[in-house]
This record gives sequence, C-alpha cells and structure tokens, in this order.
Amino acid sequence: MVRCASGADSGSSSREYGIQFECPPPAAARPGAPFTLPVIVAVRPVGVPRGSASQQLVVNVSLRNESGSAPAAGLTGTLTSSVRSRHGNTTSGFSTFSRLTIAQPGRYRLRARLGIASASGVTTRDHVDSDVIEVRADAPAVQRPTSSQVAQLQSLVPENIDISPEDIAAWQQA
Repeated sequence: MVRCASGADSGSSSREYGIQFECPPPAAARPGAPFTLPVIVAVRPVGVPRGSASQQLVVNVSLRNESGSAPAAGLTGTLTSSVRSRHGNTTSGFSTFSRLTIAQPGRYRLRARLGIASASGVTTRDHVDSDVIEVRADAPAVQRPTSSQVAQLQSLVPENIDISPEDIAAWQQA
C-alpha cells in the first residue's frame, strides 16, 4: 500500500494505492545499452473512494544506489508515464517505461514514485524500489523474455499501454 510520504492523507487524494513492478527491470544490463523490455509498473486503488475529486495518476522512475538510500545519475529513456488502461488514463492501470538506459557500470535500483494530480495540486506518494540491477560490460546486450514474461506481456496487450503482439515477437527475436 502506498501512502503520502508524511503518512497522512492529503486533501488532493481520496484513495490509497498499491504500486508494484508488473514487468521489472532486468537483473543485469550493459552500460549505455537500453533495456530490451519495457519496465511496467502496476497501480491499483486500495479501498473505496472517499471523495469525488477527479485525479490523474502519473509514475516517475529514477535511479538509486544499490541500497536505495541515495539518488544516482545516468538513467535515460521514458522516465514519466501516465497510469493507463484499456479505459484510457485512469486511477487503476499501468505505467510503461521504454528504452531505459543506465550509463555507468555499478549496482543500482529503479525507484517508481506515484504522483497524483488534482485541481488542488500534485501530491507525491511513496514509492517502490526494484531489485538490484547489475550494470556491467559483460552483461547480455539484450534481454530475451522468458516464457512467463511473454505470457505476462501478452496479457497486457489489451491494456492500451503501447505493447503489441509484434513488439513481443521482436523482443523474443532480439
């Protein structure tokens, strides 16, 4: 469950949210080489609405050190994405991050942070960190999806998050 950083609920949000990596980053990547597969973050409301304020959800990813305790430089690609589903931009769905690239060798984590925009402003919610990503010169240049990742990606095709059967086939052949 994701709450405001202060632990309190703010007036700009009427829900709490669960956030998790639906398709996490690879365990290993080459410096300067984009991840083959997109990183996908799932966002789900927890509980029931407590108000009728219209909200727009957005997720931002950033690079952190191995422990997650400090920011790290060198992440490029699609770093911000609306939460979308087959129903358009929604308060439940997925954010997709394509062509993420880490410039320097090292051990890192990705941090996905949920932001909520409403008429009264933007509230940043807590975050979720990925497992450690080892960025090293001898890592595979591409990450081919496993059969379970293919099944997961295929299940996401109807969700309106810019993944097609042709994309999945290309990732399998990479």
